[in-house]
Amino acid sequence: MNMRMCFSDDTWPDGFKEFRPERWLDENGIFQDESPYKFIAFSAGPRICVGKEHAYMHMKIFSAMLLSNYIFKLTDETKVVTYKTIVTLPIDGGLHVYASPRVGHARP
Repeated sequence: MNMRMCFSDDTWPDGFKEFRPERWLDENGIFQDESPYKFIAFSAGPRICVGKEHAYMHMKIFSAMLLSNYIFKLTDETKVVTYKTIVTLPIDGGLHVYASPRVGHARP
């Protein structure tokens, strides 16, 4: 895929920069799963990465541990968050947060 295509407004459907989760629903309002071949970091089909589910499990455990042990707050709650429209959709300027330990929470 040519990089010009990735960043061209002509390549993507109208409203592609907007958050519209209904675009993944069928005409009856039922969620339609994406093709396993769409996100190819772990591949798909008979040659799929054997560690895919293991990696997903670790991401979920890591996220759960962070959220159960820390409270996260935005450094500037008035800042409007904008995204760079590229392949990975990063937050423009980053997302600055304070992380403070949860008081009275028993740690493992």
